[in-house]
Amino acid sequence: MADRMIVEVEQELRGLIPGFMAHKRDDLMMVLSAVPERDFASIKRIAHRMKGEGVSYGFNTIADIGRELEAAAASRDDGAAAALARHLLAYLDRVEVVFNESPG
Repeated sequence: MADRMIVEVEQELRGLIPGFMAHKRDDLMMVLSAVPERDFASIKRIAHRMKGEGVSYGFNTIADIGRELEAAAASRDDGAAAALARHLLAYLDRVEVVFNESPG
């Protein structure tokens, strides 16, 4: 199995992370469905949201993939979009969340 990727997240987000990660998998499935249809408008919308949410939750890799996916959609590059979706899948399968302890 591939090495785990550790992401440190603020303790205050503990209750939100499981839902966030589930939504990223949902986003991934929507992108994978949109690529063969060449539905670049949907891919761009999902990627834009992914970019913002990745930054907000402290998942810079998700934000980076979202940024690249948004650019792929803007240039109508289905090959790049598919590759980025596979990259996101690999990331989601490897990521391990560690919560920072708040100073007491």
